[in-house]
Amino acid sequence: MKIEELGSEEGGGGGGEGEKKIVTDDAKRVLVWAGARILFYPTLLYNHLLLGAVPFPKDVPRLKQLGVGGVITLNEPYETLVSSSLYYDHGIEHLVIPTRDYLFAPSSVDINRAVDFIHKNSSCGQTTYVHCKAGRGRSTTIVLCYLVKYKNMTPAAGLEYVRSRRPRVLLAPSQWKVSSC
Repeated sequence: MKIEELGSEEGGGGGGEGEKKIVTDDAKRVLVWAGARILFYPTLLYNHLLLGAVPFPKDVPRLKQLGVGGVITLNEPYETLVSSSLYYDHGIEHLVIPTRDYLFAPSSVDINRAVDFIHKNSSCGQTTYVHCKAGRGRSTTIVLCYLVKYKNMTPAAGLEYVRSRRPRVLLAPSQWKVSSC
C-alpha cells in the first residue's frame, strides 16, 4: 500500500517594495493550497480504491494518472468543486450521491449504487476515488460498505483497516449504523 499526495505546487514570486501585495496574496494562496492538499491527501486502500477529500479541478489529470476510472462524490452541490463534465473530459465516470455533512449517511439504495460502482470499476482494473469534503465520514461509510460486501470484512475490521491508512476518519453514529448492516 502507498499514500499519494495529489496536486501541483503553486509558487509565489516578487521581492520588491511595490510587490508586497503580490507576495501577501501569494502567501495566502500557498497557505490555502497547503491546507487543501492536507485534506485532499488520498489514501490507497487495496488496489483499486482511493479515499480522500474533495478534489480541485486541477487534480483531475492526476487522478487519471493514478488509474482512476470512476469518482464517487458524496458532497452536496455547494461543496462540490469539480463538475461531472470535467471528469468525463478525462475519461472518468462520475457518480454523484448528494449527502448532507456531519451526522448523515447515504441511503441504503445509494450505498448499494456506490458499492456496485466501485466493484464494477475494480473488476475492469480501474481505481475508484471516493470522497466527501474531508474524507472522514460520508466517504468512509461507502468504503466500509464496500469492504464488508466485497472483501468479506466485518465492519469493525474494515474500520480498523481504513484507520490504519487514514487515521483522521470519523464516523457519526448514523454512518456507523449503515456500515454495520
